[in-house]
Amino acid sequence: MRSSPKRPRWAVVPLGGLRLLVCAAAASLVATGCTIERADVRTPSGEPPEADTARVGKVVDEIARSFERGDLASLDTLYHDSVTVFEGANVDRGWLAYRDGHLAPELEMLAERRMQVDDLRVRLAGSTAWATFSYRLAAVADGEPVSARGVGTLVLRRLGGRWLVVHSHTSAVSGG
Repeated sequence: MRSSPKRPRWAVVPLGGLRLLVCAAAASLVATGCTIERADVRTPSGEPPEADTARVGKVVDEIARSFERGDLASLDTLYHDSVTVFEGANVDRGWLAYRDGHLAPELEMLAERRMQVDDLRVRLAGSTAWATFSYRLAAVADGEPVSARGVGTLVLRRLGGRWLVVHSHTSAVSGG
């Protein structure tokens, strides 16, 4: 007899006949709009801040697309090895710990993953950027629709000419 896979740290709980995904994956974002807030007049590359803001927005979008595809190899290129990930009360330290212990099992359990980010705001300060956003996740788990919504912050650093996520913090909002 085949045992069912161990559930990831997030839990699917009944809520008014629907199921609510309590904690969504932080690496799951779709950029639908972006507001530029200026901390610096020029970026480390000497370009106007809009250039790096757009690059950060593309990283956020690629995280969302990779999550939807279940593409861990692509996600490997977007997160720093020593990233910290805070989701609700859970903390993962290091990309491999988060990827293998949290994200991979989550991707395995969720089908038809869709992510949407609203109110994405990017702020730059030298080689550091932070993005704040609200998110919505819709998926299917165990044949049942699940959804979640919440807020989050990503902190990125420009390292070796690329923007990498060094910290992620998401909090689910009750009422999916």
